[in-house]
Amino acid sequence: MVEDLNLKHFLGKLNVDNRIIKLIKKEVSLPDYIDDLNSVSEYWYPHPPCLIPLFLGHGASYKGIVNHFFCDRENTYVEYFLESGFLSEIARNADQFLTLIALRMIITKDELTDEIIEFCKLNNLEEYKAIDEFVVDYGDDPEEFDHLVYFKGNRPFKYLKTIDGYRGDFPSSLFILNTKKHLENAAFKEIAPIELLDQLEERAPWLTGKQSGMDLFQNYVNNDQLKEAWLTLDGGGWLLSDVANALEQLKLKTKDDLFTAVADYWIAGWKNSTFLDGKY
Repeated sequence: MVEDLNLKHFLGKLNVDNRIIKLIKKEVSLPDYIDDLNSVSEYWYPHPPCLIPLFLGHGASYKGIVNHFFCDRENTYVEYFLESGFLSEIARNADQFLTLIALRMIITKDELTDEIIEFCKLNNLEEYKAIDEFVVDYGDDPEEFDHLVYFKGNRPFKYLKTIDGYRGDFPSSLFILNTKKHLENAAFKEIAPIELLDQLEERAPWLTGKQSGMDLFQNYVNNDQLKEAWLTLDGGGWLLSDVANALEQLKLKTKDDLFTAVADYWIAGWKNSTFLDGKY
């Protein structure tokens, strides 16, 4: 079991929407058939420190937010599967994340039930009839999300095949890369598929996949290049014990209470897990 009290303590400081916090705290309940949004206290899986897990899913997976320190990146909702090993942006904000839940509820029940309406009202999703109409017209097809209320004109990057209309700074969809300026603040674990990087004439050292993560990290830390060190740390291929050591080094460099809380939470999860000698 992984203690999640510390997580609840700093979620507000990470600007996580209060509606999501209420779901995590079970102050607003989910129906039994939504069974992949479980408490993160139940188990700990290796994951990059930029991922703040909010819910534990099936098949060694998390849904959570990406929170980057030391660079100008907005928080966004992602999913992470250990098997695939990369982060994907699934929702740009809490309205979208909650809409995905309501969408699944309607699909599962094949109608807009009183229970679903109550869930939507508790979460300020006033357009629940529009969500139901989307299901009637398109099912749950993400390629049609531009027709889905709360998603129109602001779709998450995961399924987009062109950069046109994308408003975020997540570095990669399943099909394309974001612009060069956004890749300068990207971690290797946020690129999928990694073959997309072959399109670039130049890329940051932490995106090459060819250099020792720990050695590169140490060089950046020694030169007080904290953004570069952080993005290297979130690239994968590390022993988890080295990740913990790297987080301790960054804590000393930053003296930032929120960073310390996030780092300590990751380290505590690892120490209480079955992955003491593992990698990510």
